[in-house]
Amino acid sequence: MVDTIRERHERRLAALKKERNPYEAQWQELNDLIVPGRYRKGDARDPKGINGNKKIIDNSPKLAHRVAQSGMQAGLTSPTRPWMRYNITDKDLREFGPVKDYLYEATRRARERLAVSNIYNCLHTGYGDELLFGQFCLILTRSNRRLHGILPPVGQYWIAQSQYGMRVDTCYRRVWMTVEQVVGRWVAKPNGRDMDWSNVSTAIKNLWDRGNYDDMIEVFNAVEPRLARDPRNPTKAHKPFMSNYWEAGQDRDKMLEVSGFDRNPIIAPRWDVVGEDVYAATCPGMDALPDVKMLQMEQRWKGMGIEHQVKPSLVAPTSLRNKRNSSLPGTITYVDEQSVGTAAYRRAFDVNIPLGDLAADIDEAKRRVDRAFYADLFMAISNMEGVQPRNQFELTQRKEEQLQQLGPTVERQHHELIQPLADWLFYQMEDDNDLPEAPEELQGEDLNVDNISTLYQAQLAVSTGSIERMVSFVGSLLGANPEAVDKLDIDQAIDEYGDAIGVVSTIVRSDDMVKAIREGRAQQQQAAKATEAAATLAPALKDTAQAAQTLAATDENGGPAELLSRLGIAG
Repeated sequence: MVDTIRERHERRLAALKKERNPYEAQWQELNDLIVPGRYRKGDARDPKGINGNKKIIDNSPKLAHRVAQSGMQAGLTSPTRPWMRYNITDKDLREFGPVKDYLYEATRRARERLAVSNIYNCLHTGYGDELLFGQFCLILTRSNRRLHGILPPVGQYWIAQSQYGMRVDTCYRRVWMTVEQVVGRWVAKPNGRDMDWSNVSTAIKNLWDRGNYDDMIEVFNAVEPRLARDPRNPTKAHKPFMSNYWEAGQDRDKMLEVSGFDRNPIIAPRWDVVGEDVYAATCPGMDALPDVKMLQMEQRWKGMGIEHQVKPSLVAPTSLRNKRNSSLPGTITYVDEQSVGTAAYRRAFDVNIPLGDLAADIDEAKRRVDRAFYADLFMAISNMEGVQPRNQFELTQRKEEQLQQLGPTVERQHHELIQPLADWLFYQMEDDNDLPEAPEELQGEDLNVDNISTLYQAQLAVSTGSIERMVSFVGSLLGANPEAVDKLDIDQAIDEYGDAIGVVSTIVRSDDMVKAIREGRAQQQQAAKATEAAATLAPALKDTAQAAQTLAATDENGGPAELLSRLGIAG
């Protein structure tokens, strides 16, 4: 018997749940001790997963996480500066003026589309999830030519990667929707009057009829490659990637929606994975968890120690059991005379916790948490010890040295986040005819995506340093041998340096434009030399003309003898 679409989805969802199950206990700890509210179990009793800061005494880990989250956003996908650009592999061709202009314009339009979408907000929240749990999942959609991102919270989605393990291509997610939302999306007709209840359960219709519009309904969405389809059929049910919805726990033969995408809409970067694992094996939150536990425990001990000092356990005579007594300042407790000479109250036991040593250990735990979240890296300049300010060269070197610690993570973000996002956006612009007209020279060329983010530029600092040292070295040789500059290709050095620091491509002129400028300059120089030569020869030409006129006159009046006589030369 052939499975229905719904049955196949539910069977695979069960397998994906089994794959994710070993990670959930640790995710719950990370949620409870660092950033509450980000992990959602998703059951009907608490669909929002709100539990507050019940287990947090010291919020230093949460602050370190916040610094790292903002640092990732500013360093990888800053809304205020370029962080990616479209390019091609052929270095000579990409220096051709029309090609260079096309790539620049395509990049500019892509950034404009991102600026008016919610993608930057999704990425900022997603970085927080990746730092804490090791990954996040972003689903790219569009509405009226505008890019829109869906970021399900951790605990509400299950993922799987492609057959080659290069990228996540499957996401099953739980979506909690109100009755009104379900009816508005899948029941109400576009005309606003008619209703089609055939795809929803009778339970939803009953809730709607009773006016329970805000009751929560559990819905599932499956996004994965559609293996069985007809490529010639243009309908959404035959798109390369499916996006199907169904109502949980109701009629097993019903689907709310069978739709799809033209290309993989899932962006799911992982911090670090081992082998064929789908979920991250480690991340800053996991690294920091032991120190976070110690920090919360030691803060509890410190508080108990201070409380024992300020409000210790007391021992009092039994005669005071039923009498008015108080230990508050300014109050009086009356005792019999025979009791005078001994304190009415005394400590039950002495608690001598070395609070100074405990505070020092707490500070060390905080520093380890900061290092685990790279908060010390992103705040390196602000937290720098010693004489301020440092010189610019030292600041640059220290910053670059620390940012290189994130090298492997930055590379993974490029392959699993930046490149897929830029590719998806490019093809969306192509579908909307929103790209500039491509030069003929680009036919057959593969489009690449360059990472020019701040964090990636730190990895390229070594190449810029080598270029600077080479140019400085050649400059130092010019005094001894001016021909040393012939060994250095200045044009190529400028191109390589501009690429390394991620400068806007329009700032560096293309090779053909530079050639035209130099040819024009050469023509101007030749014209200037010709003008100067003409000015120099003008007097001589004038004298020659006068001599010719004189010679012509002598031919008529005496010939050469007369000419010699006029010049004062004896014949």
